[in-house]
Amino acid sequence: MAISEEPRSERVPGWLARWGAISWRLIAIGLVVFFGFRALRTISVVILAVVVAMFLAAVLWKPSNWLRARGLPPALASILTVAGAVAVLVGIFLVIVPQVADSFETLSADVGELVESGRQWLIDGPLGLTEADIEAYTQSITDWAQSVGGDSLLWGATAVLEFVTGTFLAVIVTFFLLKDGRKLLDGFKARVSADIAHKAETGFRVGRYSLAHYMGGIALVGLFDATLIAIALWIVGAPLILPLAVIVFFGAFIPLIGAFVSGLLAVAVATVNGGMTDGLIILAVIVGVQQFEGDVIMPLVFGQTLRLHPLVILLGVTAGGIAFGLFGAFLAVPLIAVAVAIDEAISDEPESNLISLARG
Repeated sequence: MAISEEPRSERVPGWLARWGAISWRLIAIGLVVFFGFRALRTISVVILAVVVAMFLAAVLWKPSNWLRARGLPPALASILTVAGAVAVLVGIFLVIVPQVADSFETLSADVGELVESGRQWLIDGPLGLTEADIEAYTQSITDWAQSVGGDSLLWGATAVLEFVTGTFLAVIVTFFLLKDGRKLLDGFKARVSADIAHKAETGFRVGRYSLAHYMGGIALVGLFDATLIAIALWIVGAPLILPLAVIVFFGAFIPLIGAFVSGLLAVAVATVNGGMTDGLIILAVIVGVQQFEGDVIMPLVFGQTLRLHPLVILLGVTAGGIAFGLFGAFLAVPLIAVAVAIDEAISDEPESNLISLARG
């Protein structure tokens, strides 16, 4: 008995069947990502604290192991390492923050004066905007910023509580990662196949090295930028050199966007206090420093290990900032770079891996 075939006119085209199958899978993945992201947002303080602890543990791993090698118990070595790191950070904070805080009012006044000059140029200049136009644009930007950052970690009435809680949790998690991190990895390796155990060991080693390398490297880059820009500000006789240098240093930890914002502050202060010529000189120095940093310093410090395409960096910083505020913008790029490095290290064919496209 012959089986009747489906009429040709009622058949689903092959391309439609293929794309339909792909589409529903993409929808399913999108739903998982969306609801997973919403779940992570509800515990953003915990997530950020754990990620920060991973960075700190990577940096402090060698000092902790050095103490262990000299006979100290793991718990004591971890406590001393974390306590020493906290003492150094608190000392730096107590030295720098009061000086920056004392200059904040002057810095705000300088920036405000430059903004007002720009506002007046928009009205009297070739654009010919009205006060109502500027107010409408300003309100739109303000509404957008509040919608993006309204419930982020550093926004709102609970900011201080969240910051203190996250800092305390990060310190505790750092201690346990230093004390028991190796033990947890060995326990995981004992429960999986040899191939997975080898990849876990490789990923742990590459991830720890990459995180520590990134933190040390970006601090060196920030110090380079801050020193040269501070010298330029001193030459033109601009005030607030130390606060601006500190802002430039920490701006380096947020690639692209941080350097842009901190550079604008330096240009604003130089322009308001010394005129357009001083502002242009500082702008030229900042552009030159950034160019030299990107072409020479960054390749020397990071090599190919943590190199990412500028578009990936920009999208990562933006997405991290929208999702988790200022800390998200700071953590996004190193996490992407470390993820790419680990994936390449454990991949069987790293050259043909799609994730490696992030390197450009």
